[in-house]
Amino acid sequence: MESDPQQGATEGGVRRGRRGRALAAASLSCLIPGVGQLYLRRWRRGTTMLLIVGLCLLGAAIVQQSRAALPRLLLRPSWLIALLVLDVLLLVFRLSSVIDAYRIGAHGASHGALAAARPTFTGVGLALVLVVTIVPHVAVGYYDLQAYDLLRSVFHGDSRWAGSPPSAAGEHALPATQGPITILLIGGDAGPGRTGLRTDTMIVLSVEPASGRIVLFGLPRNLVRVPLPRGPDRAFDCRCFPHPLNELYAYAQEHPRLFPGGGDPGVRALRGAAERLLGISIDYHALVDLKGFIDVVDALGGVTIGITEPIHIEIDRLRKGHGGPAFELRPGRHHLDGQTALAYVRSRKTTSDYDRMRRQRCLLGALAAQVNARRLLRAFPKLVRTAKRDISTNIPLDQLPALIGTAGQHRPKVEAIGFIPPDYVSTWASGGYPVPDVAHIQRTVRATLHEPGGLAAPAPATATTRSAASKSAMTGSAAPARVDRQRPGQVPDPCHAVE
Repeated sequence: MESDPQQGATEGGVRRGRRGRALAAASLSCLIPGVGQLYLRRWRRGTTMLLIVGLCLLGAAIVQQSRAALPRLLLRPSWLIALLVLDVLLLVFRLSSVIDAYRIGAHGASHGALAAARPTFTGVGLALVLVVTIVPHVAVGYYDLQAYDLLRSVFHGDSRWAGSPPSAAGEHALPATQGPITILLIGGDAGPGRTGLRTDTMIVLSVEPASGRIVLFGLPRNLVRVPLPRGPDRAFDCRCFPHPLNELYAYAQEHPRLFPGGGDPGVRALRGAAERLLGISIDYHALVDLKGFIDVVDALGGVTIGITEPIHIEIDRLRKGHGGPAFELRPGRHHLDGQTALAYVRSRKTTSDYDRMRRQRCLLGALAAQVNARRLLRAFPKLVRTAKRDISTNIPLDQLPALIGTAGQHRPKVEAIGFIPPDYVSTWASGGYPVPDVAHIQRTVRATLHEPGGLAAPAPATATTRSAASKSAMTGSAAPARVDRQRPGQVPDPCHAVE
Protein backbone atom coordinates (compact mmCIF):
# COMPACT_ATOMS: atom_id res chain seq x y z
CA MET A 1 0.00 0.00 0.00
CA GLU A 2 1.48 3.33 -1.07
CA SER A 3 1.67 6.18 1.41
CA ASP A 4 -0.01 9.45 0.64
CA PRO A 5 2.68 12.19 0.18
CA GLN A 6 0.22 14.86 1.13
CA GLN A 7 -0.62 13.05 4.37
CA GLY A 8 3.10 12.66 5.25
CA ALA A 9 3.70 16.33 4.66
CA THR A 10 0.73 17.17 6.85
CA GLU A 11 2.02 14.95 9.70
CA GLY A 12 5.51 16.50 9.42
CA GLY A 13 4.01 19.96 9.62
CA VAL A 14 2.04 18.96 12.69
CA ARG A 15 5.18 17.62 14.39
CA ARG A 16 7.11 20.80 13.58
CA GLY A 17 4.21 22.86 14.84
CA ARG A 18 4.14 20.92 18.08
CA ARG A 19 7.89 21.37 18.59
CA GLY A 20 7.62 25.12 17.92
CA ARG A 21 4.68 25.36 20.30
CA ALA A 22 6.63 23.36 22.87
CA LEU A 23 9.63 25.68 22.58
CA ALA A 24 7.40 28.71 23.04
CA ALA A 25 5.83 27.14 26.15
CA ALA A 26 9.28 26.27 27.56
CA SER A 27 10.46 29.86 26.97
CA LEU A 28 7.41 31.25 28.78
CA SER A 29 7.98 28.92 31.74
CA CYS A 30 11.64 29.98 31.80
CA LEU A 31 10.50 33.56 32.35
CA ILE A 32 7.70 32.73 34.81
CA PRO A 33 7.17 29.10 35.85
CA GLY A 34 3.62 28.03 35.07
CA VAL A 35 2.92 30.50 32.26
CA GLY A 36 3.97 27.94 29.64
CA GLN A 37 1.54 25.43 31.13
CA LEU A 38 -1.27 27.99 30.96
CA TYR A 39 -0.32 28.69 27.35
CA LEU A 40 -0.88 24.97 26.67
CA ARG A 41 -4.20 25.05 28.56
CA ARG A 42 -2.96 22.98 31.48
CA TRP A 43 -4.83 25.23 33.90
CA ARG A 44 -4.44 23.30 37.15
CA ARG A 45 -0.73 22.65 36.72
CA GLY A 46 -0.01 26.18 35.59
CA THR A 47 -2.01 27.74 38.42
CA THR A 48 -0.20 25.61 41.01
CA MET A 49 3.19 26.72 39.69
CA LEU A 50 2.13 30.37 39.67
CA LEU A 51 1.02 30.07 43.30
CA ILE A 52 4.50 28.83 44.19
CA VAL A 53 6.01 31.77 42.29
CA GLY A 54 3.69 34.15 44.15
CA LEU A 55 4.77 32.77 47.52
CA CYS A 56 8.43 33.24 46.56
CA LEU A 57 7.81 36.84 45.47
CA LEU A 58 5.91 37.52 48.69
CA GLY A 59 8.86 36.27 50.75
CA ALA A 60 11.27 38.43 48.71
CA ALA A 61 9.02 41.46 49.23
CA ILE A 62 8.96 40.90 52.99
CA VAL A 63 12.77 40.78 53.11
CA GLN A 64 12.99 43.87 50.88
CA GLN A 65 10.83 45.86 53.31
CA SER A 66 13.85 46.20 55.62
CA ARG A 67 17.02 47.06 53.73
CA ALA A 68 19.03 46.50 56.88
CA ALA A 69 17.72 42.94 57.22
CA LEU A 70 19.29 41.64 54.02
CA PRO A 71 22.95 42.43 54.80
CA ARG A 72 22.42 41.17 58.34
CA LEU A 73 21.19 37.85 56.97
CA LEU A 74 23.89 37.55 54.30
CA LEU A 75 26.59 38.06 56.94
CA ARG A 76 25.57 34.88 58.74
CA PRO A 77 27.06 31.63 57.35
CA SER A 78 23.96 29.65 58.34
CA TRP A 79 21.79 31.96 56.24
CA LEU A 80 24.21 31.68 53.33
CA ILE A 81 23.86 27.90 53.45
CA ALA A 82 20.07 28.30 53.59
CA LEU A 83 20.25 30.66 50.59
CA LEU A 84 22.31 28.11 48.67
CA VAL A 85 19.76 25.37 49.39
CA LEU A 86 16.94 27.70 48.36
CA ASP A 87 18.82 28.55 45.15
CA VAL A 88 19.15 24.85 44.29
CA LEU A 89 15.47 24.21 45.02
CA LEU A 90 14.42 27.14 42.83
CA LEU A 91 16.68 25.86 40.05
CA VAL A 92 15.10 22.41 40.25
CA PHE A 93 11.62 24.00 40.26
CA ARG A 94 12.33 26.19 37.22
CA LEU A 95 13.99 23.38 35.26
CA SER A 96 11.05 21.11 36.01
CA SER A 97 8.65 23.79 34.80
CA VAL A 98 10.60 24.35 31.56
CA ILE A 99 11.01 20.66 30.76
CA ASP A 100 7.39 19.92 31.69
CA ALA A 101 6.11 22.69 29.39
CA TYR A 102 8.24 21.44 26.49
CA ARG A 103 7.20 17.83 27.05
CA ILE A 104 3.50 18.69 27.08
CA GLY A 105 3.77 20.85 23.98
CA ALA A 106 5.84 18.29 22.06
CA HIS A 107 3.60 15.31 22.80
CA GLY A 108 0.24 16.96 23.29
CA ALA A 109 -0.26 15.17 26.61
CA SER A 110 0.83 15.32 30.21
CA HIS A 111 2.78 12.06 29.98
CA GLY A 112 5.34 10.49 27.68
CA ALA A 113 9.07 10.78 27.21
CA LEU A 114 10.79 13.95 26.18
CA ALA A 115 11.44 13.96 22.46
CA ALA A 116 14.93 12.92 21.55
CA ALA A 117 17.27 15.84 20.99
CA ARG A 118 17.93 16.60 17.33
CA PRO A 119 20.33 19.05 15.70
CA THR A 120 17.39 21.19 14.68
CA PHE A 121 16.38 24.75 15.33
CA THR A 122 13.99 23.52 18.04
CA GLY A 123 16.67 21.44 19.77
CA VAL A 124 19.13 24.32 19.81
CA GLY A 125 16.38 26.62 21.05
CA LEU A 126 15.54 24.26 23.91
CA ALA A 127 19.22 24.06 24.88
CA LEU A 128 19.44 27.86 24.98
CA VAL A 129 16.32 28.06 27.15
CA LEU A 130 17.82 25.57 29.60
CA VAL A 131 21.12 27.51 29.70
CA VAL A 132 19.27 30.78 30.35
CA THR A 133 17.40 29.04 33.18
CA ILE A 134 20.51 27.58 34.80
CA VAL A 135 23.06 30.44 34.52
CA PRO A 136 21.49 32.89 37.06
CA HIS A 137 21.30 30.17 39.71
CA VAL A 138 24.89 29.10 39.08
CA ALA A 139 26.00 32.74 39.46
CA VAL A 140 24.06 33.16 42.71
CA GLY A 141 25.51 29.91 44.06
CA TYR A 142 29.05 30.98 43.11
CA TYR A 143 28.80 34.32 44.90
CA ASP A 144 27.10 32.64 47.85
CA LEU A 145 29.98 30.19 48.24
CA GLN A 146 32.52 33.00 47.84
CA ALA A 147 30.83 34.95 50.65
CA TYR A 148 30.69 31.86 52.86
CA ASP A 149 34.39 31.19 52.24
CA LEU A 150 35.23 34.81 53.11
CA LEU A 151 33.31 34.79 56.38
CA ARG A 152 34.70 31.45 57.50
CA SER A 153 38.30 32.17 56.43
CA VAL A 154 38.79 35.75 57.65
CA PHE A 155 36.42 36.18 60.59
CA HIS A 156 36.04 34.24 63.82
CA GLY A 157 32.98 32.22 64.68
CA ASP A 158 31.62 34.34 67.55
CA SER A 159 32.65 36.81 70.24
CA ARG A 160 33.38 34.17 72.85
CA TRP A 161 35.57 32.16 70.46
CA ALA A 162 37.37 35.30 69.25
CA GLY A 163 38.39 36.07 72.81
CA SER A 164 39.56 39.66 72.80
CA PRO A 165 42.95 39.90 74.50
CA PRO A 166 43.29 41.76 77.79
CA SER A 167 42.99 45.52 77.56
CA ALA A 168 45.46 48.02 78.96
CA ALA A 169 43.63 47.87 82.24
CA GLY A 170 44.28 44.14 82.42
CA GLU A 171 40.69 43.10 81.82
CA HIS A 172 39.19 41.32 78.85
CA ALA A 173 37.30 43.72 76.63
CA LEU A 174 33.74 42.62 76.03
CA PRO A 175 32.10 43.08 72.64
CA ALA A 176 30.43 46.44 72.50
CA THR A 177 26.95 45.19 71.66
CA GLN A 178 25.14 48.04 73.42
CA GLY A 179 27.53 50.96 72.89
CA PRO A 180 30.19 51.83 70.30
CA ILE A 181 32.32 49.13 68.73
CA THR A 182 35.99 50.09 68.58
CA ILE A 183 38.42 48.62 66.06
CA LEU A 184 42.13 49.23 65.62
CA LEU A 185 42.88 49.40 61.88
CA ILE A 186 46.52 48.67 61.07
CA GLY A 187 48.12 48.96 57.64
CA GLY A 188 51.74 48.10 56.91
CA ASP A 189 54.21 46.15 54.83
CA ALA A 190 57.57 44.45 55.16
CA GLY A 191 59.26 46.15 52.21
CA PRO A 192 62.90 45.88 51.06
CA GLY A 193 65.44 47.10 53.60
CA ARG A 194 63.00 46.80 56.51
CA THR A 195 63.27 44.51 59.49
CA GLY A 196 59.83 43.07 60.06
CA LEU A 197 56.55 44.79 59.32
CA ARG A 198 56.22 48.58 59.68
CA THR A 199 52.75 49.79 60.58
CA ASP A 200 52.61 53.07 58.66
CA THR A 201 48.84 53.45 59.07
CA MET A 202 47.13 53.23 62.46
CA ILE A 203 43.52 54.33 62.89
CA VAL A 204 41.13 53.62 65.74
CA LEU A 205 37.59 53.31 64.42
CA SER A 206 34.60 53.86 66.71
CA VAL A 207 31.21 52.79 65.33
CA GLU A 208 27.84 53.45 66.98
CA PRO A 209 25.43 50.96 65.36
CA ALA A 210 22.39 52.63 66.94
CA SER A 211 23.02 55.99 65.26
CA GLY A 212 25.38 55.24 62.37
CA ARG A 213 28.02 57.58 63.80
CA ILE A 214 31.61 56.73 62.87
CA VAL A 215 34.66 58.41 64.41
CA LEU A 216 38.21 57.91 63.10
CA PHE A 217 41.14 58.68 65.39
CA GLY A 218 44.36 58.86 63.37
CA LEU A 219 47.59 57.97 65.20
CA PRO A 220 50.72 59.53 63.63
CA ARG A 221 53.31 56.87 62.95
CA ASN A 222 56.21 59.04 64.20
CA LEU A 223 54.92 59.55 67.75
CA VAL A 224 57.53 58.60 70.36
CA ARG A 225 57.24 57.90 74.08
CA VAL A 226 53.74 56.50 73.68
CA PRO A 227 52.68 54.94 77.01
CA LEU A 228 52.59 51.15 77.24
CA PRO A 229 50.25 48.98 79.34
CA ARG A 230 51.29 47.58 82.69
CA GLY A 231 53.85 44.82 82.32
CA PRO A 232 55.53 45.72 79.03
CA ASP A 233 56.15 49.26 80.32
CA ARG A 234 58.76 47.90 82.74
CA ALA A 235 61.07 47.19 79.79
CA PHE A 236 61.83 50.91 79.44
CA ASP A 237 62.83 53.56 81.96
CA CYS A 238 60.21 55.98 80.63
CA ARG A 239 57.44 53.36 81.05
CA CYS A 240 56.71 54.03 77.39
CA PHE A 241 57.93 53.04 73.93
CA PRO A 242 60.84 55.40 73.25
CA HIS A 243 60.94 54.78 69.49
CA PRO A 244 58.48 55.81 66.73
CA LEU A 245 55.11 54.14 67.11
CA ASN A 246 55.32 52.38 63.74
CA GLU A 247 58.28 50.35 65.06
CA LEU A 248 56.34 48.90 67.99
CA TYR A 249 54.82 46.04 65.99
CA ALA A 250 58.22 44.73 64.85
CA TYR A 251 59.67 45.22 68.34
CA ALA A 252 56.90 43.12 69.89
CA GLN A 253 57.43 40.40 67.30
CA GLU A 254 61.07 40.24 68.33
CA HIS A 255 60.22 40.30 72.08
CA PRO A 256 56.99 38.28 72.37
CA ARG A 257 57.57 37.54 76.08
CA LEU A 258 56.87 41.19 76.89
CA PHE A 259 53.40 40.87 75.34
CA PRO A 260 52.02 37.50 76.48
CA GLY A 261 48.49 36.23 76.03
CA GLY A 262 48.50 34.40 72.71
CA GLY A 263 47.83 35.65 69.24
CA ASP A 264 49.96 38.19 67.40
CA PRO A 265 52.27 39.96 69.91
CA GLY A 266 52.66 42.93 67.55
CA VAL A 267 48.92 43.51 67.42
CA ARG A 268 48.67 43.12 71.20
CA ALA A 269 51.41 45.72 71.68
CA LEU A 270 49.81 48.25 69.34
CA ARG A 271 46.40 47.72 70.83
CA GLY A 272 47.69 48.22 74.38
CA ALA A 273 49.58 51.37 73.38
CA ALA A 274 46.56 52.79 71.56
CA GLU A 275 44.33 52.11 74.57
CA ARG A 276 46.73 53.88 76.93
CA LEU A 277 47.14 56.80 74.53
CA LEU A 278 43.43 57.34 73.84
CA GLY A 279 42.09 56.27 77.23
CA ILE A 280 39.49 53.89 75.78
CA SER A 281 39.12 50.13 75.44
CA ILE A 282 39.57 48.67 71.97
CA ASP A 283 37.42 45.66 71.12
CA TYR A 284 38.93 44.29 67.92
CA HIS A 285 41.65 44.79 65.34
CA ALA A 286 42.13 44.42 61.58
CA LEU A 287 45.64 44.17 60.12
CA VAL A 288 45.88 44.87 56.39
CA ASP A 289 48.99 44.26 54.31
CA LEU A 290 49.56 47.20 51.96
CA LYS A 291 49.84 44.83 48.99
CA GLY A 292 46.21 44.03 49.73
CA PHE A 293 45.40 47.74 49.38
CA ILE A 294 46.83 47.69 45.85
CA ASP A 295 44.81 44.61 44.93
CA VAL A 296 41.58 46.06 46.35
CA VAL A 297 41.92 49.28 44.35
CA ASP A 298 42.76 47.36 41.18
CA ALA A 299 39.89 44.92 41.70
CA LEU A 300 37.47 47.85 41.98
CA GLY A 301 38.77 49.33 38.74
CA GLY A 302 40.89 52.07 40.32
CA VAL A 303 39.81 55.27 42.01
CA THR A 304 39.13 58.69 40.48
CA ILE A 305 39.98 61.76 42.56
CA GLY A 306 40.34 65.47 42.12
CA ILE A 307 43.73 66.59 43.45
CA THR A 308 43.96 70.12 44.82
CA GLU A 309 47.67 70.20 45.66
CA PRO A 310 50.63 69.17 43.45
CA ILE A 311 52.60 66.25 44.86
CA HIS A 312 55.70 64.30 43.88
CA ILE A 313 55.20 60.53 44.10
CA GLU A 314 57.32 57.44 43.48
CA ILE A 315 55.79 54.08 42.64
CA ASP A 316 56.64 51.52 45.34
CA ARG A 317 57.23 47.99 44.02
CA LEU A 318 56.44 46.27 47.28
CA ARG A 319 58.91 43.51 48.23
CA LYS A 320 60.65 43.65 44.84
CA GLY A 321 63.73 45.45 46.08
CA HIS A 322 63.52 48.41 43.70
CA GLY A 323 61.35 51.41 43.16
CA GLY A 324 59.28 52.38 40.17
CA PRO A 325 58.94 55.58 38.17
CA ALA A 326 58.73 58.93 39.96
CA PHE A 327 56.60 61.81 38.72
CA GLU A 328 54.45 64.71 39.85
CA LEU A 329 50.68 64.64 40.12
CA ARG A 330 49.34 68.09 39.30
CA PRO A 331 46.02 69.51 40.51
CA GLY A 332 43.06 68.19 38.54
CA ARG A 333 41.20 64.98 37.84
CA HIS A 334 43.21 61.75 38.03
CA HIS A 335 42.29 58.08 37.75
CA LEU A 336 44.71 56.05 39.88
CA ASP A 337 45.42 52.33 39.76
CA GLY A 338 46.41 50.43 42.89
CA GLN A 339 50.15 51.15 42.84
CA THR A 340 49.69 54.83 42.01
CA ALA A 341 47.02 55.20 44.71
CA LEU A 342 49.37 53.64 47.27
CA ALA A 343 52.21 55.93 46.18
CA TYR A 344 49.88 58.93 46.51
CA VAL A 345 48.83 58.15 50.08
CA ARG A 346 52.35 57.20 51.22
CA SER A 347 54.42 59.99 49.65
CA ARG A 348 56.11 62.27 52.16
CA LYS A 349 59.31 63.42 50.44
CA THR A 350 57.84 66.84 49.70
CA THR A 351 55.17 66.80 52.43
CA SER A 352 54.81 65.81 56.07
CA ASP A 353 53.51 62.69 57.80
CA TYR A 354 50.42 64.69 58.74
CA ASP A 355 49.70 65.59 55.12
CA ARG A 356 49.97 61.91 54.37
CA MET A 357 47.32 61.14 57.00
CA ARG A 358 44.98 63.62 55.30
CA ARG A 359 45.57 62.00 51.90
CA GLN A 360 44.86 58.55 53.32
CA ARG A 361 41.55 59.71 54.74
CA CYS A 362 40.70 61.54 51.53
CA LEU A 363 41.45 58.68 49.15
CA LEU A 364 39.69 56.06 51.27
CA GLY A 365 36.61 58.28 51.36
CA ALA A 366 36.72 58.71 47.56
CA LEU A 367 37.10 54.97 47.03
CA ALA A 368 34.15 54.21 49.31
CA ALA A 369 32.02 56.84 47.55
CA GLN A 370 32.67 55.28 44.13
CA VAL A 371 31.89 51.69 45.07
CA ASN A 372 28.51 50.56 43.78
CA ALA A 373 26.76 47.21 43.58
CA ARG A 374 27.90 46.52 40.00
CA ARG A 375 31.58 47.19 40.71
CA LEU A 376 31.41 45.25 43.95
CA LEU A 377 29.84 42.18 42.34
CA ARG A 378 32.34 42.25 39.48
CA ALA A 379 35.27 42.52 41.88
CA PHE A 380 33.91 40.24 44.61
CA PRO A 381 35.92 37.07 43.76
CA LYS A 382 39.18 39.07 43.67
CA LEU A 383 38.26 40.86 46.88
CA VAL A 384 37.69 37.52 48.60
CA ARG A 385 41.10 36.24 47.53
CA THR A 386 42.74 39.48 48.67
CA ALA A 387 40.98 39.44 52.03
CA LYS A 388 41.99 35.82 52.70
CA ARG A 389 45.62 36.58 51.83
CA ASP A 390 46.19 40.08 53.20
CA ILE A 391 43.74 40.69 56.07
CA SER A 392 44.04 39.38 59.60
CA THR A 393 41.34 40.24 62.13
CA ASN A 394 39.66 39.02 65.29
CA ILE A 395 36.32 40.67 64.49
CA PRO A 396 33.75 37.94 65.21
CA LEU A 397 31.01 37.01 62.80
CA ASP A 398 28.26 37.90 65.23
CA GLN A 399 29.47 41.53 65.26
CA LEU A 400 29.48 41.94 61.47
CA PRO A 401 25.70 42.44 61.14
CA ALA A 402 25.88 45.31 63.65
CA LEU A 403 28.79 46.92 61.79
CA ILE A 404 27.42 46.52 58.27
CA GLY A 405 23.86 47.16 59.36
CA THR A 406 24.89 50.66 60.37
CA ALA A 407 25.14 51.64 56.71
CA GLY A 408 21.80 50.04 55.92
CA GLN A 409 19.82 51.67 58.72
CA HIS A 410 21.42 55.12 58.81
CA ARG A 411 23.33 57.46 56.57
CA PRO A 412 26.84 57.15 58.03
CA LYS A 413 28.06 60.29 59.82
CA VAL A 414 31.85 60.25 59.70
CA GLU A 415 34.14 62.36 61.86
CA ALA A 416 37.93 62.20 61.62
CA ILE A 417 40.50 63.51 64.08
CA GLY A 418 44.26 63.32 63.61
CA PHE A 419 46.42 63.85 66.69
CA ILE A 420 48.97 66.01 64.94
CA PRO A 421 51.21 68.89 66.09
CA PRO A 422 51.05 71.39 67.55
CA ASP A 423 47.79 70.85 69.47
CA TYR A 424 48.51 67.32 70.66
CA VAL A 425 52.25 67.50 71.31
CA SER A 426 53.78 68.11 74.74
CA THR A 427 57.40 68.39 73.57
CA TRP A 428 59.79 67.27 70.86
CA ALA A 429 62.28 64.42 71.18
CA SER A 430 65.71 64.40 69.56
CA GLY A 431 65.49 63.95 65.84
CA GLY A 432 62.33 66.03 65.59
CA TYR A 433 59.92 63.34 66.78
CA PRO A 434 56.73 64.55 68.54
CA VAL A 435 55.93 63.39 72.07
CA PRO A 436 52.14 63.13 72.53
CA ASP A 437 50.24 65.17 75.10
CA VAL A 438 48.41 62.14 76.49
CA ALA A 439 46.11 64.06 78.84
CA HIS A 440 44.92 66.40 76.08
CA ILE A 441 44.45 63.54 73.62
CA GLN A 442 42.31 61.65 76.13
CA ARG A 443 40.22 64.75 76.85
CA THR A 444 39.60 65.17 73.14
CA VAL A 445 38.59 61.52 72.74
CA ARG A 446 36.15 61.71 75.66
CA ALA A 447 34.64 64.97 74.40
CA THR A 448 34.28 63.61 70.87
CA LEU A 449 32.69 60.30 71.83
CA HIS A 450 30.36 61.72 74.47
CA GLU A 451 29.45 64.92 72.65
CA PRO A 452 29.14 64.38 68.87
CA GLY A 453 31.08 67.02 67.01
CA GLY A 454 32.72 68.38 70.15
CA LEU A 455 36.47 68.84 70.45
CA ALA A 456 38.45 69.67 73.52
CA ALA A 457 40.09 73.06 73.46
CA PRO A 458 43.74 73.17 72.41
CA ALA A 459 46.13 72.53 75.25
CA PRO A 460 47.82 75.68 76.54
CA ALA A 461 51.46 76.10 75.68
CA THR A 462 53.69 75.00 78.54
CA ALA A 463 57.19 76.09 79.38
CA THR A 464 58.42 72.84 77.93
CA THR A 465 56.65 73.26 74.61
CA ARG A 466 57.68 76.92 74.37
CA SER A 467 61.28 75.99 75.07
CA ALA A 468 61.18 73.20 72.50
CA ALA A 469 59.62 75.49 69.92
CA SER A 470 62.25 78.17 70.52
CA LYS A 471 65.03 75.65 70.23
CA SER A 472 63.48 74.30 67.04
CA ALA A 473 63.32 77.78 65.53
CA MET A 474 66.97 78.50 66.32
CA THR A 475 68.50 75.18 65.34
CA GLY A 476 66.03 73.91 62.78
CA SER A 477 66.75 70.39 63.98
CA ALA A 478 64.21 69.54 66.64
CA ALA A 479 60.79 69.91 65.06
CA PRO A 480 59.77 68.62 61.62
CA ALA A 481 60.29 71.08 58.79
CA ARG A 482 56.60 71.21 57.97
CA VAL A 483 53.95 71.32 60.68
CA ASP A 484 50.23 71.63 60.08
CA ARG A 485 49.13 74.33 62.52
CA GLN A 486 45.42 74.25 61.85
CA ARG A 487 42.79 72.36 63.74
CA PRO A 488 42.32 68.86 62.27
CA GLY A 489 38.75 69.56 61.21
CA GLN A 490 39.69 72.87 59.52
CA VAL A 491 42.46 71.66 57.22
CA PRO A 492 41.12 71.35 53.67
CA ASP A 493 41.45 67.91 52.17
CA PRO A 494 44.15 67.58 49.47
CA CYS A 495 41.75 65.69 47.23
CA HIS A 496 38.08 64.92 46.74
CA ALA A 497 35.94 62.24 45.12
CA VAL A 498 35.04 62.66 41.44
CA GLU A 499 31.98 61.00 39.96
